[in-house]
Amino acid sequence: MKTLLALSIGALAAGGIALAAPANAGCQGGWTPRGGGTTCDGPIAADGSFERCVTAGAMEFGGTNCFLANFNNLEGQVPYVGP
Repeated sequence: MKTLLALSIGALAAGGIALAAPANAGCQGGWTPRGGGTTCDGPIAADGSFERCVTAGAMEFGGTNCFLANFNNLEGQVPYVGP
């Protein structure tokens, strides 16, 4: 019984480490076992543009979409979260 308990605790700890979000500056969001999402922004260029990558997933399905955005025109979007 103690062995089964120890294995269960070890599996839960390993799963928590594997599912933990990376510590990246310039990203916001979160993940749960059921899904989630992250928005990551790159550095702002001289013309105000930056690369934004949005990742989303649910029930093991998902993907990432990266596009160029302009810091001066973020109407209707998440505020800049870059480095």
